[in-house]
Amino acid sequence: MNKMAEVNIKAAMKQAIARSGRQNKELAKTIGLSPQGLSNYLNDPNRDVPVDLVGRLARELGDLQFKYEVGDWWLDLGLAITGTTVIPIPIALKEDMDDEQDDREQLDRQAKRILRKLPEAWSKEDFDFIVKYRKEFNEEISSEHLMLDALDDWIKRAEIALQEVN
Repeated sequence: MNKMAEVNIKAAMKQAIARSGRQNKELAKTIGLSPQGLSNYLNDPNRDVPVDLVGRLARELGDLQFKYEVGDWWLDLGLAITGTTVIPIPIALKEDMDDEQDDREQLDRQAKRILRKLPEAWSKEDFDFIVKYRKEFNEEISSEHLMLDALDDWIKRAEIALQEVN
């Protein structure tokens, strides 16, 4: 990781922790660190942050903004832009899911035909297709999880906005 990315991920980690409202001491234990270890990773400019630690933190916090920042830092996905809030738009995610669902409905019909047979009766083409089908099915599940995360984030934002109005 380059030095700039390292600084950015540390700032993103601190912001995500702050948004969670959780104490570093409690959070450190849940991700397998001592409180001092977490503090060192957050504050020591000469200490690299291990990828697996960032992943554990992202999963523990469940902060969608931070997950996008982690994607940029680790995989250079371009999901978040430094200084700009990431706004995953649920309608766009829903449209993507619907497109994938249309594609998968065709695959479902073929899979049903094959799955009616015992696995020992499958041809090599049947086997290859079911392996592909499983991969597509897993990708659809991942898309649905992303949609759930986006909906949770928007619900949380709306809830906060509604509380501020009252």
